[in-house]
Amino acid sequence: MVDSAATNSILRETKYFQTLQKRAENTLTIAGSNGRIIGYGRATVVLPNNTRITIDEAFLYPGAQRNLLTFKDIRRSGYHITTTTDSGTEYLYITESKGDQMRVVEKALGTSSELYYTLIEPPHEYIAMPTIFKNPESFKIWHERLGHPGLTMMRKIIITSAGHGINTSHFSKPKDFLCTSCATRKLIIRPSYQKIKDESLRFLERIQGDIGGPIHPLSGPFLYFMVLIDASMSRSHVCLLSTRNHAFAKLIAQIIRLRASFPKNSIKSIRMDNAGEFTSKAFNDYCLAMGINVQHSVPHVHTQNGLARVFNKK
Repeated sequence: MVDSAATNSILRETKYFQTLQKRAENTLTIAGSNGRIIGYGRATVVLPNNTRITIDEAFLYPGAQRNLLTFKDIRRSGYHITTTTDSGTEYLYITESKGDQMRVVEKALGTSSELYYTLIEPPHEYIAMPTIFKNPESFKIWHERLGHPGLTMMRKIIITSAGHGINTSHFSKPKDFLCTSCATRKLIIRPSYQKIKDESLRFLERIQGDIGGPIHPLSGPFLYFMVLIDASMSRSHVCLLSTRNHAFAKLIAQIIRLRASFPKNSIKSIRMDNAGEFTSKAFNDYCLAMGINVQHSVPHVHTQNGLARVFNKK
């Protein structure tokens, strides 16, 4: 429901909220003076025509019969409101200014109670903080400042440092705090085998590689390993590395062995990620001299180097 007299938008479910904090007192609502507002925070709702309304301070009231959206929050989202009557029926128009013209983006039906009815949905993208009742903003800020540590490491850092004003007893539980950046970093996407099958590459036409590690527990003096895999036959070679700086030398040695063992099959391209070992001038100059095309995957698009990355996860 859209109401012109309400001071705050009221939502019944947590799925609309990006942040949410507890609220202890009763608040006067359309349900009466005993309406129990259990929380408040920033929320986003999507109207039927994909119009987004961002609410800086929405109330969470699970006992409400309807969600309530205020004129104030619509206006703060950059839209204008007008009412009109069509064939005896009153409508609320939400409009958007485009230069000198006004465009109607949403249309809400008027009711006998002088409110307006429309449907709302939560945003389709993943919400990073579904429900956090324990000091969410401070925790989120320090989580980002400290380089996105896990909850255990975050607790150790806070206990052994001063000047932050955070109490570890107020930490969110792991199930209540999800960071979008951390979730993206840990995301594993398997390669599209259908696309790989349709490429019909010849043996050694393209080699894909990736570096994994640090190895735990340690394998002697080696901390890392590098995987080189042929894209046509999935024939692989694993090199152990004591430091990532040895990756270039190990890669050149393997290329020399392949050229000596299979002189009729030339290596046309090498696909790597954007690690510094594979983007150096020495590496590019060597590949250029050998007639090898160097390909780098787009950052965060792991499927482009999926063969090597999936091999590393085995």
